[in-house]
Amino acid sequence: MKKTSLLFFLLPIVALGSCKFLVKQIVDYTDYWPSGLPKTRGTLAGDKQDGEWTLFFESGRPMAKGAYQADRQFGPWTFYYENGGEKRSGAYDDNGLRTGEWLYKYEDATPQARGSYVGDFEDGLWTFYGEDGRVSMEGQYDAGKQSGWWTFHYPGGAPKAQGIYFRGDRVGPWQVWSEAGATRIQDFGQKAGVQLVRQVWSGTDQERRVGALQNGKPVGRWTSFHANGRVRFCCGMDAGVPNGVFEARDENGGVIAQGRFEGGRLVAGGTAVAAGVTRELVAGDLPAMPAGVDPWADQAALASASPEQQVAVFVHEQQLDVGAQPFVAVEVDGSAQPAGAPAPVAAAIVEEIDEQPGRMPAAPQPQLTVKQKRDMEKYIDEYTNGPKPGGGMFSGGDYAPPAGSPRPKGGVGRREQLEGKPLPFDVMTAVDGEDVDLRSYHGKQRVMIVVLRGFLGEVCCYCVAQTKALAKARAKLEANNVEVLVIYPGPLENEESFRQIYEEEFGEGPPPYRVFYDQDLELVTKLGIEGDLASPSTFLIDEQGIVRYAYVGEHRADRPATNKLIKLIEGMK
Repeated sequence: MKKTSLLFFLLPIVALGSCKFLVKQIVDYTDYWPSGLPKTRGTLAGDKQDGEWTLFFESGRPMAKGAYQADRQFGPWTFYYENGGEKRSGAYDDNGLRTGEWLYKYEDATPQARGSYVGDFEDGLWTFYGEDGRVSMEGQYDAGKQSGWWTFHYPGGAPKAQGIYFRGDRVGPWQVWSEAGATRIQDFGQKAGVQLVRQVWSGTDQERRVGALQNGKPVGRWTSFHANGRVRFCCGMDAGVPNGVFEARDENGGVIAQGRFEGGRLVAGGTAVAAGVTRELVAGDLPAMPAGVDPWADQAALASASPEQQVAVFVHEQQLDVGAQPFVAVEVDGSAQPAGAPAPVAAAIVEEIDEQPGRMPAAPQPQLTVKQKRDMEKYIDEYTNGPKPGGGMFSGGDYAPPAGSPRPKGGVGRREQLEGKPLPFDVMTAVDGEDVDLRSYHGKQRVMIVVLRGFLGEVCCYCVAQTKALAKARAKLEANNVEVLVIYPGPLENEESFRQIYEEEFGEGPPPYRVFYDQDLELVTKLGIEGDLASPSTFLIDEQGIVRYAYVGEHRADRPATNKLIKLIEGMK
């Protein structure tokens, strides 16, 4: 039986003259597992989680610790394995999205991955480690997409592949190795208007700087290297202007400075290391290049320069004209192969790399909030019967997308421009990997396609409530010869987190309809409903494959009621 303990505290009341001040109520809250052990413990401010919280496994061991701010995870959080070891740690911003540096660990406490987020998307240099503690892959992200120079390694550290990504796509010549050490080049072609840059230190084949130009200006993620092969500087470039997360390192791999640029200016909150002392990086414009220091100077020549000045040197190096030979090709010949080593099958090696997770799964908020649990039945009722007189649960301002987030380009509400014609795609890939061709339903069955908002880390209680409402209507939908297909948009690596959260919270397994994965919002982009991830949308398609009804939610909670949809279906001829 569920137990809840509530202890009330009143904040001091302040009165000045006839002014009246509201008393804010702080509530200690504990929710329990059926065994009687605590499940969640923290404080509520009004009806929202606020302040420090601890989440527990059913064994009673801590699962996660951190703070909430108005029902959103905020500030530093640490997640644990059930054996007590740290699983991942990092911070959340005001919108409950991952921000700054995060560290992931294996169960034996060895590092699994480390890197930085901006608004829940990877940005800057990331390093991934195998279970043997060696680097398995390393490179940069630009708003969650692989960008610039990436290297991959076999267990044990031997090279596997290296090359350039541009906006998530592999481009140009890539060098690949077999496990025996034989090497080959596979060319992935060029992007229109994009010029790849790979320059080396004089007299060597060691990279000095790698990146891409568009309209003659550096774009995407750029990486420069010291002569010994260690990373020197990595940074995002926007038309030649530094932008996004950056990191500067010395010849031994030590951090000189790390932080973030916005429009070429250093953002407050960065870190500098000088003479072994860590301090805050000076925000604002970069200083002038130190006198007497030339581009590509070694660390000894830079020793007297401040971290900010060294960053200025490194940025200048990235911005230098690429000259007449922007790309130095890797030369591979048979004499370089180990005796008896078979030539690597480059396509197979690349395919193997592509099957690896390219990103770490979102660190999920392991429990619905107290308010969401309390209101779940009301959510389900509204998604079943529609809003009550007076506006319903979702008419307030709490459900609007974050300020500045993109809105669907075709508008919201009833989208008649999508009706009267087929969907702009036929094939969908289910989470089990199998493709389904929507044309296979023609002449046989109606289809209702429900697009969920997607998942970056927090539980979408509205998605769960909507699928529950659809589950209640399943018999009526089947009686009307309707197949329901649910599209889950977002990064592939987050699907398992989504499934795990659903099962943990409701004990019912995944949604009761077949779920299709839409990696990187490819399908929702074709529908024109991307914005704040994807705007939740519903499409009714007749037996001829024609869209008869299209609805795009105005906000993350705006979804049509199932009883209304059933009436529409019953009226379809």
